[in-house]
Amino acid sequence: MAEARGEPPEPIANGAQENPEADATTTQGAQPNEEKQDEEMEPLKLLCGVCETETPKYKCPRCYLPYCSVACNKVHREVHAGEPVTAPPPPKPAPTPEAADDSAMRGRKFRHPWQTLQHSEELQWLFRKYPRLPSQLLEIHAATQPPPVQKPKIPASLLKDLPPQDLSNGWDKDKGIERGKEALRKARKADGEDGEALREYSELVLHFMEEARERKGP
Repeated sequence: MAEARGEPPEPIANGAQENPEADATTTQGAQPNEEKQDEEMEPLKLLCGVCETETPKYKCPRCYLPYCSVACNKVHREVHAGEPVTAPPPPKPAPTPEAADDSAMRGRKFRHPWQTLQHSEELQWLFRKYPRLPSQLLEIHAATQPPPVQKPKIPASLLKDLPPQDLSNGWDKDKGIERGKEALRKARKADGEDGEALREYSELVLHFMEEARERKGP
């Protein structure tokens, strides 16, 4: 009996007994720090340098400030209104005939704003964003074309002595342009992605027209 009373208590095995309340408090206290670290690691979103709300799509050709729309571009252009036009670089040595021909081909290819738009990365980006945009543009273009010619129902043998018939159905170039404009207006007012795609495309066209006017100068 004396030996039983004199036995020392069994030692705790290397932290076998733990404080569950302390562990829970430690775990809960670590969660806000982890969430804070995740928030700090989120990448910053690039915004328009004018309105500071929308994602930019273009850059100013002078100072490379990103902006999102033609409206913001007009506001930003006032910043450069009083600045002198940069002097052109000094002339380069005359290129070889082969290089001159190649340069002339590139100049003709990108001289017109519509040709610049056709080969622009911005337009390709719109086509990727709105896969239906190319077919929408083809539909608008089709509205500018003359209607199919209807063959006369009268046999050709009986038409010899008759005056030539007008097979244009009242179509001319001006009417084709008006029909194309009307088709574009309807497409821009459409709901959903179809309307949004045409509105962004129209905005991109205006952007390239503005750039062409700036390059041309007064």
